[in-house]
Amino acid sequence: MLPFIHFIFPLHLNLCVGGCGNIETAVHLFIGCEVFGTIWYLVCHWLDISVVFPGSITDHFFQFIHMVGMSRASHLRLKVIWLACVWVLWKERNNRIFKNVVADSSIILDKLKLDSFLWLSSNHVPLTFCYHDWW
Repeated sequence: MLPFIHFIFPLHLNLCVGGCGNIETAVHLFIGCEVFGTIWYLVCHWLDISVVFPGSITDHFFQFIHMVGMSRASHLRLKVIWLACVWVLWKERNNRIFKNVVADSSIILDKLKLDSFLWLSSNHVPLTFCYHDWW
């Protein structure tokens, strides 16, 4: 009976909206995708850090927020940047699916910079720089 049910209701796997042709999973979307995953390297370039990311989202998060050589005070900022990046990537994914709108990686990075700055400044985190310096 199971093959019959499968024939009536075929199993559909969602392909990544980045256009890479892979099956969309959380790990693929946020880390492994050629389109979305490369945003992390742009973030690292913006922050002037170099890193090799692990393959799981949890390990990725902990490695990112606890960068070696970074001060303890920077850990909160790195958490916010990481969360803003995931949020911006998720919104970009949804824009591609529901609005048929595609932004390039530089626009995605700009959105991440804006969101992270606004999140940090709205939570009364002492920022010793202005938005222009953050950019």
